[in-house]
Amino acid sequence: MNAYYKTFVKDQQKLCDYATNPNIAVVSGFMCCETDEEAWEKADGWTFFQFALRLYAKEGPFEPGSMNFWDRYQEWKQTPEGQKRSGSELIGSPDTIRQRLQELEEANVDQVILLNQAGKNTHEDICASLELFANELMPEFQSHEAEHQKWKDAVLAGELELEEIDTEPYNFKARAAPTKPSSKEAAKRNMMAGVVGRPD
Repeated sequence: MNAYYKTFVKDQQKLCDYATNPNIAVVSGFMCCETDEEAWEKADGWTFFQFALRLYAKEGPFEPGSMNFWDRYQEWKQTPEGQKRSGSELIGSPDTIRQRLQELEEANVDQVILLNQAGKNTHEDICASLELFANELMPEFQSHEAEHQKWKDAVLAGELELEEIDTEPYNFKARAAPTKPSSKEAAKRNMMAGVVGRPD
């Protein structure tokens, strides 16, 4: 957050004149129930979204119809890695979720996007989860919004200087680009797409 706002205030490189909207949102797996155990049971498939993205980045791209992501996910869930909980999810009781939201609030995150519809969650469980969250947690955090906006206005106006933080240890290299298909595969795709000419 510090690095983002320091760059926004001191090192913007606009391509043209347009209105800016400094804002950081965090997406998190979400299921709110009366107990942590119930929440994890009902959010059983939330990691499917992340798993599918990682699988595609690591082994893809795949020919259409050649990969059953759900079956691969079920296999992965039986591994030690698939059994782990990262600890950053907003999955649990209101008290558990409150603690994690407080960490995001203290870091001055602007918005939290709740990923509630991953896996095979039922409509009823999703709605009940959102209702419990709205009743038990939303009013509390909404009441702090004015204070956050005051902090943000001071930062954007240059009245509050944020600490310089070295973000290099947290950087990661983007995965390599997908492997270029062979000439034979490219020709086949071009034919199917109706493209005339020699493949690259």
